[in-house]
Amino acid sequence: MSATLITELPASTPTKRLIDLLQEICGIYRLRLAFRGGLIALSASVKSPSRLSVGRDVLIQKGSIIHCGGKAWSGFLGHVHLSDGVRVGPYCVIYGAGGVNLGRHVHLGPGVKIMSQSGRHDQARLSRNPNFKFGRVNVGEGTWIGAGAVLLGDTHIGRCVSIAPNSVVSGTVPDFAVVAGSPARIVFMNTPIGDC
Repeated sequence: MSATLITELPASTPTKRLIDLLQEICGIYRLRLAFRGGLIALSASVKSPSRLSVGRDVLIQKGSIIHCGGKAWSGFLGHVHLSDGVRVGPYCVIYGAGGVNLGRHVHLGPGVKIMSQSGRHDQARLSRNPNFKFGRVNVGEGTWIGAGAVLLGDTHIGRCVSIAPNSVVSGTVPDFAVVAGSPARIVFMNTPIGDC
């Protein structure tokens, strides 16, 4: 896992929420990413950009949506951390109200979904303000996630894991595993080579 692991950012204040809104409208977060050697496609968007932290050389491709939480429905909590060299493929969706940490050189294939929150099955489900369940998603360095895969809340993926396209992953996946299916199961274990 990356040396930088964010556990939680402090709750937002009204002033921070206003600054976030202005950043979303003006796209200032794009400059912050560019100064770190990264790039975000014009058609990609970030909600609550003050809760997004990025390392060097991060690439976010077209049509991707990164929602970092920080809104009333999430208790003004949540974050998304993209470590050095992370690649977010086209049309990925990352919901970070429960917290999402991607380690160094993690690659997300096209259409990957990372969901650190989900709806609760209770009476409020039929109201204007349903209740949510939040669970952190941590992905270890060197992990590759195939196109269309879905990672659910409370998921912890080790280093150098390979996730097959269209897999649905939850729970804990050990280092060097290759997983596939819905629900995802370990297909075999890779032998470590060098750092991975």
